[in-house]
Amino acid sequence: MLKKTSGEASMKTDIFAPVSRRAAFTLVELLVVIAIIGILIGLLLPAVQQAREASRRMQCSNNLKQLALAAHNYESTYKTFPYPAEDSSYGYSAQSKMLPFLEQGNLQDQLDFSQPLMIGVSYLKTLNPIYDNLVGMKINVLICPSDPGDPLYVDDDITWAGGNYMVNAGPGVGVQYCSTSDTGGIFWRGSATRFQDITDGATHTILLAETLFGARLNSTELLDAQTQMRSTSGGGSPCSTAADDLDARSVTSYDGRRAGQWLRNLTYQSFINGYFPPNSPSPDILYHGDAVMGARSAHPGGVMVSFADGSVRVVSETVDLSTWRNLHARNDGAVLGEF
Repeated sequence: MLKKTSGEASMKTDIFAPVSRRAAFTLVELLVVIAIIGILIGLLLPAVQQAREASRRMQCSNNLKQLALAAHNYESTYKTFPYPAEDSSYGYSAQSKMLPFLEQGNLQDQLDFSQPLMIGVSYLKTLNPIYDNLVGMKINVLICPSDPGDPLYVDDDITWAGGNYMVNAGPGVGVQYCSTSDTGGIFWRGSATRFQDITDGATHTILLAETLFGARLNSTELLDAQTQMRSTSGGGSPCSTAADDLDARSVTSYDGRRAGQWLRNLTYQSFINGYFPPNSPSPDILYHGDAVMGARSAHPGGVMVSFADGSVRVVSETVDLSTWRNLHARNDGAVLGEF
């Protein structure tokens, strides 16, 4: 009788040895892990959004700083701040005059300020065709990355590009919203303001402020007070009705064209005034082509402004209204409160 070798015995033992199974997650365990991951993402997302907003806010601040320095360099070169064209609302904006000082010399070379921006008769004027390929050009330094709105605006089948940064056209009280004459601010149509004209001090006078792009539609309902202007009922000739009276009138419709043409000196395309506080719950007022136009921002809690000394800061939307209006006046001699 043959004996089994030790190797054969060992092999037989191995064959019948219990097979160990690989451990696996149960359904409950998987659900717990997914829930934990969801909680972590929920905790992380606000931090990511805050970081992104901080970056956008810094870019917005840098844009305002560049624009303020461009205005300074313009004033140093031409002995006056860049001035909007005098020809009503159909001329060039102050922002367009700053282009050479914003490293936009090539774009500036395509502008001929001796030529009219708009041609035609009265309110039937349309864009000079030499600018057909220029007006829709978006300029990054004029756009705040926090604004989710559309910088492009279509008017009479022409696509214009807008900008978020408006020049200070005064306190806006009384008829100072009317940009055809001295508004008490630094800019109006045909203005030629110099540093020495800012007797309240460059550190206490706003040069530019941010606002939001329009809703790009007209409606009979208020959809968003921050991006629409209201047209009011009642008559009166241009520059004849005080802002307080306009503010009290009933509304006929809402307009979304604001901040849609960086090249043009139309009030609601290039000017800002201090009648409304920052991020006012009341929409701006459109009146005969002029506007009671407020500073508005997508940044939480306030709006960003650059002062005439070149400094940039956020002014809270809870700022005292009198102080806010005084910051838009270059020479009212008022003592300012905290801002």
